[in-house]
Amino acid sequence: MEELTFEESLRLNKPLYVDVRAPLEYNEDHVPGAVNLPIFNDEERKEVGTLYKMAGRESAVKRGSEIGGKRISEIISPLAEIQDRDIVIYCARGGMRSGAVSSLINSLGIKTYRIINGYKSYRKYVMEQLGSMKIKPQIFILQGLTGAGKTEIIRRMTNTVDIEEMAGHRSSLFGGIGLRQNSQKYFETLLLARLDELKSQPYVIIEGESRKVGNLHIPDNIFSQMKEALIILIDTPIKRRIEIIKKEYAGFNEDEKILNTVNSMRNKLGNKKTGDLIEFYKRGDIDSFIEILLLDYYDKLYHHSLDKYEYIGVIKNHDTEKTCDEVLEVIKGRLKM
Repeated sequence: MEELTFEESLRLNKPLYVDVRAPLEYNEDHVPGAVNLPIFNDEERKEVGTLYKMAGRESAVKRGSEIGGKRISEIISPLAEIQDRDIVIYCARGGMRSGAVSSLINSLGIKTYRIINGYKSYRKYVMEQLGSMKIKPQIFILQGLTGAGKTEIIRRMTNTVDIEEMAGHRSSLFGGIGLRQNSQKYFETLLLARLDELKSQPYVIIEGESRKVGNLHIPDNIFSQMKEALIILIDTPIKRRIEIIKKEYAGFNEDEKILNTVNSMRNKLGNKKTGDLIEFYKRGDIDSFIEILLLDYYDKLYHHSLDKYEYIGVIKNHDTEKTCDEVLEVIKGRLKM
């Protein structure tokens, strides 16, 4: 077994990262592409952790060995079939779990690497990279009012960074409807991985966002570079905006959550408009519901800030495919491609 830092592991031949932490830990964040082969499930991890606190390390190690011994074959079997990749194992801090698995696999003649300080080492790497990264491609930001179709454009074009997809949130008051928000850590993992993928491209396209996306935040260094980017305005007629939002939110059965959100806007909208919204929604007049939200809430909120920007292009969005082509033409013209 050879120990190395996370950065050193990146120089291996097609490293296969094996995360032996519990599923709950893995789901919060993990090395991109890592497979989860846990020694303990979530309940077992909790049990061993409690035992460590209450009875000490020796008791925890003994119980952990009993549990891990029964599961080790489930971990070894798939790894024994790996031929052309370097196996890199990590746990939370490079301790008992990764040490036990690495030692046993190596004793069977399968070479493995073990990350010093485990996931903690990887997390430190992510933070350092996002804190110091200079985005090399020219950044283009798509701005526009709520429902302008910016997300549709981002998802149909190449060289894009889909921040809302990474966050699991649409970055609006209703943005969490039908979605599960990622952790801040996993959001940053996805963001770093995507920016790294695009580092040799001539440009990247990002949707204009505020610093916060739901409960998450865009790292300061990345956000400051977004603020200095070239901006393209997507100008979309109100009827098309209504259709875009209706399509985006179709099929979600979260009536109570939607009505609670409407009620939380009462101070800004007033009792009459709030009551109208609730009435429109309850009787299924979704077009009127969306139109009031757009004209009387979102547009008033964002019109002022949109007027402050300087745009290198203003594109009327009547059709997503055509708009994508026009965005690309503006970018090519700016970069003289």
